[in-house]
This record gives sequence, C-alpha cells and structure tokens, in this order.
Amino acid sequence: MLNIAFIEDDEASVKPVLNMILREEPDVNIQTFDFDAAAQGIRSFRPDIVILDLWEGEIAESSNRGSEHLDFIWNQQFCPVIIHSANPDIPPEQTNAFVIEVTKGQNSPLHVLTAIREFKPHVQALKDAEDDIRDSYSIAMRDVAPSTFDVITDVDQRNEALRRAGRRRLAALMDESSISGQLLASWEQYLYPPVSNHLLLGDVLRQAGSNWRDPESFRIVLTPSCDLVSTGERGAKVSNVLVAKCFGIRAGISLTSWKDMSPAKLKDRLIRTVLSRGYFESIVPFPALQGRIPTMVAHLRDLDTIPLDDIGQREEPFLRVASLDSPFRELVSWAHVIVSGRPGIPERDLQSWRDQIVVAYEEAESK
Repeated sequence: MLNIAFIEDDEASVKPVLNMILREEPDVNIQTFDFDAAAQGIRSFRPDIVILDLWEGEIAESSNRGSEHLDFIWNQQFCPVIIHSANPDIPPEQTNAFVIEVTKGQNSPLHVLTAIREFKPHVQALKDAEDDIRDSYSIAMRDVAPSTFDVITDVDQRNEALRRAGRRRLAALMDESSISGQLLASWEQYLYPPVSNHLLLGDVLRQAGSNWRDPESFRIVLTPSCDLVSTGERGAKVSNVLVAKCFGIRAGISLTSWKDMSPAKLKDRLIRTVLSRGYFESIVPFPALQGRIPTMVAHLRDLDTIPLDDIGQREEPFLRVASLDSPFRELVSWAHVIVSGRPGIPERDLQSWRDQIVVAYEEAESK
C-alpha cells in the first residue's frame, strides 16, 4: 500500500489528478490536507509520496508556504515530493532527485502519475532502510533498557541515560548490520554529507568554485581530530589545518616506484599491494563518489596548511565535501605517521644486505 498525501488548499483543482491515480494505481491510500493541517497530517499519516502545491495567496511575495512545507518534509518525514502547482519553481537549494515539478494544466494528471511510478522503487528503498532502523532500534532498546533501570534510580537521569545509551548502541548496531555478510562498496568509506559539526582528520575538502572532477582541487585533512573539535567553551586548538594535496591516478602512480608500470601489471598488483593495505609508499587511494569526489590519491609528501576559518560547507574558500568513516579515518592517520614519521636514512647497499639475509635463512633451514 502506497500512502500519498496531497497538500492543497483547493481540493477541487486536484480532483482530476486524484481520480487518475485511484483508477491507474488502485493499491494506494490518499489523504488531502490544506496548508494549516499539513504539518500534523504529515506526522500522523506518514506519507510515502507528497503532492505539494506552492501556495500563492496574498502573502505569497513575502512567504511561500509551499516551500516552507517542503522544508518540513525534508526535516521531519523525508519522502519524494511532486510539486504540483501553476508555478512549480522552487529554490535551487531545495532541488534534488526526490523532487519532480509538474505544472498544473490539462496534461498534469498524467505527468503526476508518471512521477509517482518513477518514485516507486525509491519509496521501497526508503521503506527497507526504515525497517532496518526500526529492527536495530528494538534490539538496542532490548539490550540497554533493563541495565539502565537496574543501575540508575533517579527517573530523569535514567531517561537521559536510556536516550543517550540507546542512541549510541543503535548507531553501532546499524553500522554492524550494514556490513554483515557482504563486501563494502568502495564509496561506503565516505560519510556524505559529513555527520559531525566539526572538522575531522580524513575529511575531504575541495576548493570552492572548482570542478568536482578535478582531483587537484581536493585536499585531505591530516590534523588530528582532537585538535579540531570545538565544544562549549572549548575552541579548536589550532588555527591552521594540515592537509595533503591530491592528484589524479596517473599523476599519483608517477609519484611511486610504479611510475613506469604497464596497466596490465598495475591491475595485477593494485588489490594485494595498494587497495587492501590502504596506502602505498607516499600515496593513499580514494575511490570516486559520483558527482562529489573523483577517483584520486592523496600525496602524503606534498602537504599544505589551510586556515581553519577558510573551511566550511557553503561559501568558504574550501568546502567540506565528506568525512571518512572508521576505520578508514584511522588508516589515513596511520599512513601519515608511517610516511612522515619515518626518520631519513642514507642510501645503503641493499642488494648485499639482501644476499646476506638469504644466506643466513638457507643456513638456518639446513640445520
């Protein structure tokens, strides 16, 4: 059953659309709300798809109530939205793949029906994700709640502990269930958009105004997270952030001992030498996140600093594109320590040393 909500002050104007949906998609449950009842209706009805008018009353010039309800849907009951209006234009920041605009008119019922059918697979994916969360929530509460009541007698403290411990356990369970029985996709090492409000080690930055396909516009944060976090009265411990510059794959490989290797040999060695380990010599590979991050490498010997105040998610010189999930964040930290922390040593006769080792190994084996 598909729950569809109409948010419309003039119910008669959407009657043709409603009738076509009921005729062509019988397995639906439809409710209509005016703008005043929309917020409560969305909370209680929990629609899978919202068909939203853009309100054009006397105060339309100063306040677009349809746009306000779109914000509410994104924040409270995320689901696909069909903007069905005489003027369906919405602000660019509200435009994404889960919004389809349909201009009211003679053919709009068919266009709305087509949009509903396009959204159906996405609706099912959202439902599956919500089911996973609910299942994990039940397990988290089952494990946390009894022990919370056993050790905390104060009601307010108990409720606060239940909320916070349950939330942390839910996050851990969701992370565990997401990788159970299957390999992680390469892009799953990213947290996009970043979850933390603070800049973290391993965060991926891009120069504002640059093309996301250009690897050299990216930087990887290397400053420890503990020096970047700002909470309460405590500010960040640094004013400048250490970053590694990024390069495309060909340029990155040219920075290593593999610079003259053929594509066939490179393909043979990538998994066992670079990708499974997570870094190679001075480079760390980063997978593509389509539309956001290209396939690239970070060069841990080509470092720079960026003022902390120059990093943000909107208009700053450097945009914070994504974070790395654990343990990939720790992998970058470890690679940085290995590459930058190793003391410089002079060239030596390694071939003779190798031969000595082999001889000693063979002698020990023959005893």
